[in-house]
Amino acid sequence: MKKKINKSLVFEASFQKQEELIGSFEKKLNELKTDAYSQRQSASQSEDRTTGKVELLSTYERELNFVTAEMAYLKSLNPEITCERVEPGAIVVTNLRTFFIAVSSEKMEIEGDEIFGMSTKAPIYAVMKGLVKGNNFKYGDTAYKIEDVY
Repeated sequence: MKKKINKSLVFEASFQKQEELIGSFEKKLNELKTDAYSQRQSASQSEDRTTGKVELLSTYERELNFVTAEMAYLKSLNPEITCERVEPGAIVVTNLRTFFIAVSSEKMEIEGDEIFGMSTKAPIYAVMKGLVKGNNFKYGDTAYKIEDVY
C-alpha cells in the first residue's frame, strides 16, 4: 500500500492552486474591463462587438464568483479530521489515482505523489461517495479499488 500523504500539505497545495486560479480570473477580468470601457466606440463600430465584450465580462465574473465560492468551501473543510469514507475533505487512494475530495483542481504533486482535486459535483464522486477502504467501483469503463481513505 502507498504511504499516507500529509493531509495538511494537500490542503496547502489546494489553497495555493485556488488562489492562483482566482488571481488569474481577476487579472483577466480587469484586462477585459479596461479594454471594454477605455476604448471609445466610433460610429462605425457595431453594437455586436460591444455586446460580445459585455457577455465575455459577464462570463468571467461568473467564473470568478464560482472559484471564489470554491475557495470558501475549501476553507470550510477541516484538514485535521480523518475520514473513514469517501466524503468532502477525504484523501482517497485508489489502485489508479489518488483523489482529494474538495474542489476540482489539476494534478498536484505532494512529496513525489500525484493527487487530483475532485469536486463533490463531479460525476465520479456520485459513484464513489460513501464508499470505504476495500470497496470497488466502476466509472465508465474504468474499475477502481479503494486502497485507503483518510
